[in-house]
Amino acid sequence: MTQPNQFLTSVANVRLFDRLTNELILNGKTLLNSSMTQAIQTQAIHAGKGSKKVYELNYQKELTFSIEDAAFDTAYIALQNGTEINHQLAEYYTDEIILLDANGKGTLAETPIGQVHVEQLNGTFTQYAPAGKEITVPALAGKEVQVVYAVQEMMDTIEISADSFPKAVRMELNVDIRSNNGKTGEVIIEVPNFKPNGAVEISMTHEGVASSSLAGSSLADKKGNYAYIKLRNLSEEKVQFTALAANPSRLVLDSAVAGDSQRISVLGIRGASYSNVLLQNSDLTWTSKAPAITSVNADGVVTLGASAKANDQTMIEVTDGTFIETIAVDVI
Repeated sequence: MTQPNQFLTSVANVRLFDRLTNELILNGKTLLNSSMTQAIQTQAIHAGKGSKKVYELNYQKELTFSIEDAAFDTAYIALQNGTEINHQLAEYYTDEIILLDANGKGTLAETPIGQVHVEQLNGTFTQYAPAGKEITVPALAGKEVQVVYAVQEMMDTIEISADSFPKAVRMELNVDIRSNNGKTGEVIIEVPNFKPNGAVEISMTHEGVASSSLAGSSLADKKGNYAYIKLRNLSEEKVQFTALAANPSRLVLDSAVAGDSQRISVLGIRGASYSNVLLQNSDLTWTSKAPAITSVNADGVVTLGASAKANDQTMIEVTDGTFIETIAVDVI
């Protein structure tokens, strides 16, 4: 059966986890861009007449990732700085326009911290000491004035320290595979050790929406791997094989041992670029050509029959419904 064309579509979803606690740090589902880039350094060796290229040394493989999220999420900033988001009492400045009464007295919306900056008639600002939420500016009595002052409230705060740097996290990217029949699968890219590069840029324009970005590279895990790319098949299509291979392909059973038996395992051969697949014996159909000599059960266990004797030979067949593999059995 011909495999239909499949396409990797749109952007990925991203999930970031703490490597030690496995706690979910970020679940991004509004990405604008997501990319993975692999680069390898090479050094060519040229020798002989004409300086022919006779060897190429490959080294310093790197796997880098870049994502851009349409949503603004402070978790991206915290990740790029290796810091936590702390909920704490913090100051910020606010401004408003208030009306001063005939005595120059006005009431603020919030209780200020420190002095209040009041705009004068010439456009400059002068500081005045408040009394609670009230300020008095006799020179501006009866006028609307702009005021700027600091207030305090509990807020999420990220400290960008000169001495803090990004920590590695576990990252998973998930992107859809589609064909003309719709969604047929998913590609899942697991990065055990993703190290953000620490770059932060927040671009704010009068006609735009600021996005969140995160870029970095993969560090090798204990197995020496940067990432694991897994293909999840959601269609009804089974994995396509080109043949079956039994192990062992030839059995020897001892007639001197009552009920001597041996289990067979079967691999599905997928062809070039693919590793073989260990099949579940219970999903296969097993047949003995001479049940009196050897029997075989649904789990692929071949057992010596009661009438078997030395020098007997027979065959076991196994099939997945498409391919058939034959196993020779010798009785000694």
